[in-house]
Amino acid sequence: MITRHLQDAFHRGKRTIGHIWHHATKIAGGLDRTMGMAKRVYGALHPLLDDFGARNTSKALMQGFTAYDQGRDQVMGQHNRVAEHLHRLRRAVPEITMD
Repeated sequence: MITRHLQDAFHRGKRTIGHIWHHATKIAGGLDRTMGMAKRVYGALHPLLDDFGARNTSKALMQGFTAYDQGRDQVMGQHNRVAEHLHRLRRAVPEITMD
């Protein structure tokens, strides 16, 4: 009886985390596509900004893009480390189903 309650609680928690993960990756993917588009727009408008003397604006945009890229690299690095640990755990204890 108590085992069944624990299994149900684990399953609900796992499902909730899965839903959160799914929505977070959709949001992050949308943000990444938007930033990619913004970089392409900036690349096309960069000569125009230089012609009008908006070097401070260009510098601020480049700093923003650099900060985004650094943050993205950190997040992806952490994601890869978690995936490596999960792979090791699955290989070491195949009886645990974590799918």
